[in-house]
Amino acid sequence: MIAVVGATGFIGRSIIEQLSQQDEPVKALYRKGSKIETLKQYKNVELVEGDILVPQTLKRVMEGADKLISAAAVTANFKNVDNLYEKVNVEGTRNIVKAAQEAGVKQIVLISGLGTKPDKPGSYMQTRWEMEEAVRKSGLDWTILQPSILFGKGAEFFEAQARIIKIAPIAPVIGDGKTRFQPIYVKDVARCVAEVLRQPDKNNRAIGIGGPEFYTYQELVNLIVRTLGLTRPKINLPIWAANIQAGLFNLLPKPPLTPATLELFAFENVTPDPQVVEHEFGFKPQALKTYLEKNGIG
Repeated sequence: MIAVVGATGFIGRSIIEQLSQQDEPVKALYRKGSKIETLKQYKNVELVEGDILVPQTLKRVMEGADKLISAAAVTANFKNVDNLYEKVNVEGTRNIVKAAQEAGVKQIVLISGLGTKPDKPGSYMQTRWEMEEAVRKSGLDWTILQPSILFGKGAEFFEAQARIIKIAPIAPVIGDGKTRFQPIYVKDVARCVAEVLRQPDKNNRAIGIGGPEFYTYQELVNLIVRTLGLTRPKINLPIWAANIQAGLFNLLPKPPLTPATLELFAFENVTPDPQVVEHEFGFKPQALKTYLEKNGIG
């Protein structure tokens, strides 16, 4: 039995789709009010209502499970309302780990992010680090997958950039535009998760993963503009100015840029090995350009 928390999220939905193709039964946790219609179509999946911030509701999803996948983290595109990053990423993950320990779960796979490291208190990156630490210190067999930025239907990084470019007369480029990223298809991340469950050599490892191509941020902006069929002059926006802009955007219900997103520009968001997925998991991931040519953005 495989338990999945964060099943209705962007990555979680693809994980459920991938696991449903296997013979093992799956329990998928969802919060009250979440959209679960898509998940209902998959075989071998039992939907369980609960909330990682309410520990007593986690018992049922863990019962009978020997493997656990946690994809319940808040990502940088969300506003940090009411200390959301700390509550979900840190407290929520600790609740998940404790429930798994009490239920006798043997293995946990955590979805985190590339470049996760200790950072200043209260930062988004620090909550991601503490989330990983909770899993590393769990006493369970653990694997932490750390993907670069994701693409696919509903990928917020690309859709947020597209929203800005559509409404603005320019295409803003954050910083010098030279920060590199390694975009990976969300369904390929889900496939990596499934492979981890079958490969004991992945236990007790944090594995950075990314797609088959490296892009500078400038190149990503150019690609998004071309995909949208638009023409926009590019204007570099210094990080300090981007922080001001993100603060203003943060007043919106769904900001296209948050201060947390800017933390991703503080390091090279790539793996040392551009073929890491092929070498670790035995398949070649989807290329961003090929995907966008077929599916566009949004």
